[in-house]
Amino acid sequence: MTSLVRRVWSISTKGTFANLVLEDDILPPPPPKHLRVQVKSIGLNFADIFSIFGLYSATPKGKFIPGLEFSGIVESVGEGIEESEWLGKRVYGATRFGGYATHLNIEEEYVKQTPDNWTDQQAAAYVVQAMTSFYALTELGRIKENKTVLVHSAAGGCGLLALSICSKYENVKVVGTIGNPSKFNILNQNYGDNENFTFILREPSNDFEKRARQALLRMGLQEQDGYDIILDSVMGNWFWSNYNLLAKEGKHVLFGSASFTPTGNLHPIWNMYEWLKLGWKYIWRPKIDPMEILQGNKSLLGFNLIHIYERAERLNQIFNDMQSLQLEAPHVGHEFEFDQLIEALTLLQSGNTVGKVILSVNF
Repeated sequence: MTSLVRRVWSISTKGTFANLVLEDDILPPPPPKHLRVQVKSIGLNFADIFSIFGLYSATPKGKFIPGLEFSGIVESVGEGIEESEWLGKRVYGATRFGGYATHLNIEEEYVKQTPDNWTDQQAAAYVVQAMTSFYALTELGRIKENKTVLVHSAAGGCGLLALSICSKYENVKVVGTIGNPSKFNILNQNYGDNENFTFILREPSNDFEKRARQALLRMGLQEQDGYDIILDSVMGNWFWSNYNLLAKEGKHVLFGSASFTPTGNLHPIWNMYEWLKLGWKYIWRPKIDPMEILQGNKSLLGFNLIHIYERAERLNQIFNDMQSLQLEAPHVGHEFEFDQLIEALTLLQSGNTVGKVILSVNF
């Protein structure tokens, strides 16, 4: 078994998309218990943007290859793996960075076989956002029948899968929020005939709480009932409204901070304004008194999936539990070629996306 020359997107100096470099890289033979995968598609995530800008604490030091999920074909296997089980199989999986590559070596326990009726693009769009939504709703939110759920960014990758998960539970009432009216289309296509689902705009934020309570009325509930689970990937101006909207014993689950996403690059000289704006947001970020949580009988929960990634047995347990729901293939909303990474990330950063943003690798 030999090394090969692959193409990768790497970055040495964090802070701007312009520092991403498309270059050749030597990939050694797969180590024991590893698969070598010829990558066909790559899923993009907001965590990628935060890592490129140097705002993600889990990011490797120095030069690194971003990217957390992929799909492709197994080309070869390391020692300790049965060739007949994997060789030539279509697969998808998650990696702790290193996904922006035409080939990669990945431990067997982080790879699953792609369903026959899924495209490579759908497979690359699935694992991170599906497990994020599933973990938030089931492990932390403790969803069950007859609950009420508020899902922010409902037309995004995680949001659409969260809606799908909610639909698997009997009589769960769901209010989804979006940032752009054009995104109502896909939500109404999928859930317009379902009386348990309704959708609202997040803006304007100053009356969001009122409109979120009115949405409960439209589904036959009382305004004061509040929400049992709130999935919050936005934070910012909506944090306190979300917290106020919680019912007694309600769970506010934080798994992202899209409102903190810089609207431009963060090169220290080129864009001092972005640094100042980000610093202002950080200084005025929400802070909460633990006694208020206690007295309100509410829960504030947060998680970062990459820390669960480090515990492969736990990750696979969550994945297997999720598979029991038999979720449909994820929605791929935007597809770019491998060499169009910067354009793809720029679109994702804008928030003007529906479903997943994918890179296709045609080498």
